[in-house]
Amino acid sequence: MTFFGFFVVLINIISLFIGYRIYKKLRSKSPDKKEGGIIEKGFVLFFVCLLMICINTMTFVSSYTFIWEKTYRAYVELKYEATVIGYKKELVKTQSFKGSSYYDRPVFFPKVKYSNENGQEIIKTLDYTTNKPLKIGEKVKISDSESQASANALEINWIMLFFTCIFTALAGFFACLLFTYISNNDLKKRIRLSMWCGVGILIFNGLCTLLLYFRN
Repeated sequence: MTFFGFFVVLINIISLFIGYRIYKKLRSKSPDKKEGGIIEKGFVLFFVCLLMICINTMTFVSSYTFIWEKTYRAYVELKYEATVIGYKKELVKTQSFKGSSYYDRPVFFPKVKYSNENGQEIIKTLDYTTNKPLKIGEKVKISDSESQASANALEINWIMLFFTCIFTALAGFFACLLFTYISNNDLKKRIRLSMWCGVGILIFNGLCTLLLYFRN
């Protein structure tokens, strides 16, 4: 299993633990602790745990995928100038609008070629795609190592990173708000702590983005 796989499993385990603690507190505050059958209790527990998994995934897995890993790789891997030689096509499920049926939308990941420090010619797929595909023959800055399946694009999509920072900060706020429910703090203090958590994630991801910019 890769480090990313371990990271996702860890986030899910923590989310399940927090979800269970929230469920226990909800049950303890219930006027009738015996109210509800096994199916009802199981559904509530499942919903709470699923909510925690989703919101923690949006906060930490999104930050890791789009910001943390790219910044880390940019500084620990060797930097190269690669040439776009083609595209790798993948199909993703999408909707035209909410409530409509899903359909397959093709996305294209650029394939690049470069020569490593040993003079060997390497061909890999970049780790991102855009609505405006890179042109064949276009030069791009990347970082890469033999252990990675895809090359790390150093070109920054500012719009994507901006919305990622805002999105993960909001998700972090709600994740902290739910997590602090198991504490004895009142709602006012929980909101204040959650705001600091959201701001902290925003600042940290913003600093990572700046480091990526300077590396580029």
